[in-house]
Amino acid sequence: MLSLNQVRNGANIIVRGTPFVVVEAKHLKMGRGGAKLNTKLRNLIDGSVIDYTFAGEEKLEEASVSYRAAQFLYQEGETAHCMLTDTYEQTALPVRSDQTKFLTEGGNVDLVLWQDRVIDLRVPKKVPLTVSYTEPAAKGNTVNAATKDATLETGAVVKVPLFIKTGDLILVNTELGTYDSRA
Repeated sequence: MLSLNQVRNGANIIVRGTPFVVVEAKHLKMGRGGAKLNTKLRNLIDGSVIDYTFAGEEKLEEASVSYRAAQFLYQEGETAHCMLTDTYEQTALPVRSDQTKFLTEGGNVDLVLWQDRVIDLRVPKKVPLTVSYTEPAAKGNTVNAATKDATLETGAVVKVPLFIKTGDLILVNTELGTYDSRA
């Protein structure tokens, strides 16, 4: 059991029998009243996000989720097909478009298991991707922030510095959806 003080971003908890991950947690201490915890929770099963407030001395049950290394094979509609790297067993699971927009075929992922069933897909924090198209840099074009749009091999578009060219390999932060560095 977790007390409200132990709940942090990224913690897995159970609310009403369903596993959630804490996306955002804000601790509030009122003058004379008890402490509150305002949270934004993402459902690990269906991906929905809810706002939830915990009050007082409430105890939370920690969700015991496990992770298994897998390889992303392909996406078919809203279903991702993955292969476990240790047993070569294939599995299919529903995914959101924001989860797979930075994944290439053969890329490494982690499958999230709860009660011995695959419930979610966890993308690595940083992935290397090739720039498939970007405009050439125009000399003296640094009036605004010196960035330009780049289309990646997966079709996703991110802002990159002016020195990045078509064909460059870059690292993309998948949590923020932004350029991180050259690979």
